[in-house]
Amino acid sequence: MLVTTVLLGSCNKESYYHTMSLQYPDRVSIVYADQTRDSVAFWTTDNFQIVSGAEWLVVPDSMKQGYIQNQYRYVWSVVSLLIVEPNVTGHSRTAQLSIHCMGNDEWNQTATVTYRQLHWLDITSPSPNYAYNDGVITDAAFQLTDSATQVSDSLCFRVHGNWELTDGSFVHPVVQSGEAGRQTVALTLDANPSTDERQEKIVLTSNGVSTPVTIKQTGRKKVEE
Repeated sequence: MLVTTVLLGSCNKESYYHTMSLQYPDRVSIVYADQTRDSVAFWTTDNFQIVSGAEWLVVPDSMKQGYIQNQYRYVWSVVSLLIVEPNVTGHSRTAQLSIHCMGNDEWNQTATVTYRQLHWLDITSPSPNYAYNDGVITDAAFQLTDSATQVSDSLCFRVHGNWELTDGSFVHPVVQSGEAGRQTVALTLDANPSTDERQEKIVLTSNGVSTPVTIKQTGRKKVEE
């Protein structure tokens, strides 16, 4: 859970300076809905406490506080794994993580970082169509558009757990389940015999989180008599 290493060098052992510097994330970490792990990394010369402001972002007990025996004033690099609960709420959520570094009565410093967990999966193709509210992304929709005679397409995504993909009436994934990681799934399509456009949804699920993908297929061109 904890990786602690000496960072390159130190100051003169006679100097008793204090320092703290956040390394990751850079103010905000974006977490996908099925993600179960993230981290925080920082440098410090002093004892620290890590406090989460939300129940879904969990700091392991072994990392909630640290005591650094720092006779020579080394700068220590601290990396803490964080446990994230999958987001099945249907909306994005935000948590604040505070790192309190305590040197002495005269020096204390707190850094606060934000973890924003989206409520959809990390689908990279098709590209997401975002909805915004006051400049903040609040939702994402995914749509593939195919011609009436097109018989193949693909879906690309990265998931953090085992996944499943539903079958459709005219869209058929070649593979419908798999393990965590980056995936490209080929889709076979039935040609559209009608002049009317049609569409349906297939649903990708990972770690209990489901995200629909719309497949829109254009109609055949009308033949002039």
